[in-house]
Amino acid sequence: MRLLLVVAALRHGGAEQIVVELAADAVRRGDDVTVASAGGPWVERVRAVGAGHEVVPLGWRSVPATLWGSRRIAAVVGRFQPDLVHAHNVRATVAAALALARPGRRPALLSTLHGVAPADYPGAARLLRLAGGTVIACTPAVGRSLLAAGFPAGRLAVVTNGVAVEQPSGPELMAMRRRYAVSSRPLVVGIGRLVAQKAWPTLIQAARHIEAADVLVAGDGPLRAELAAAAAAAGGRVRFVGTVERPAALVGLARCVVSTSAWEGLPLALLEALTLGAPVVATAVDGVVDVVPSDAAMLVPPGDPAAVAAAVNRVLAEPELAERLSRAARRASPAWALDAMLARYREQYAACITAAR
Repeated sequence: MRLLLVVAALRHGGAEQIVVELAADAVRRGDDVTVASAGGPWVERVRAVGAGHEVVPLGWRSVPATLWGSRRIAAVVGRFQPDLVHAHNVRATVAAALALARPGRRPALLSTLHGVAPADYPGAARLLRLAGGTVIACTPAVGRSLLAAGFPAGRLAVVTNGVAVEQPSGPELMAMRRRYAVSSRPLVVGIGRLVAQKAWPTLIQAARHIEAADVLVAGDGPLRAELAAAAAAAGGRVRFVGTVERPAALVGLARCVVSTSAWEGLPLALLEALTLGAPVVATAVDGVVDVVPSDAAMLVPPGDPAAVAAAVNRVLAEPELAERLSRAARRASPAWALDAMLARYREQYAACITAAR
């Protein structure tokens, strides 16, 4: 199989991580794989697993950029001659569909929606419907939202996001502790992009009432300066330390991992923390509630700093609760195993290629 994966960019993020895993799996099985994106720090990860990379201008959210990106994707398709184009999220899917609308051999098209804000589902469903091909939802909740917005059930499948993560070693933990000056106080950790979706101001406000711990957020994004200023104004209780390349070691130091998102598809950082057995406090948004059992994490309403603070304080103060959460999270983790996700995608790839013949 010749597989072309299309994603807006290869920055740190969940969709990008899935792209790298899919590329690695296909290469291991002898397939020829290329990823098309606007570039980013994870291009080297793509190349390290044996896949190629083509630069296409999908880094801007505009109609002209999408049209220009489609022309560049068409050129990549002409050179690479893929059997299947797998696009990730709406903008990449629209650009890929426009590229494949040109005369000539037409490969199969598959797309994955990793989640959008609730208000954006009608527009996403309309564009994905027009693009054609099968759409994969990364959780049942994303699938339900697409169906409710009018997307046809016959073109929809669900493949739950998956992760695989190794327990950090003792030396890794020591190095992480030194690098980020982690004190002997309990550590509360958040991991994710610094964008509005992740609602980090909720954690900043909650931290005012988490007295017995240090709070650290790993991740980068356009709101970093704004969030750092807000944290300083709120008493400096939250540190934003930028991207952490091996977050499992940071999770290993944490007494509690927190996710305050306003909405989610299915956050991989949260799944990794649960797989490692970290006690988790997370907002009860659709993508999380769909997959994470209620006994495997403390689930709180989104946008409620008081509820976040109360849940974190309970985890820190009640070792038996923390241990119950940890055990339940480990028991639940096979539901989001990486191997299961990859196997389901291979099935979808085969079905799409067969249908296109």
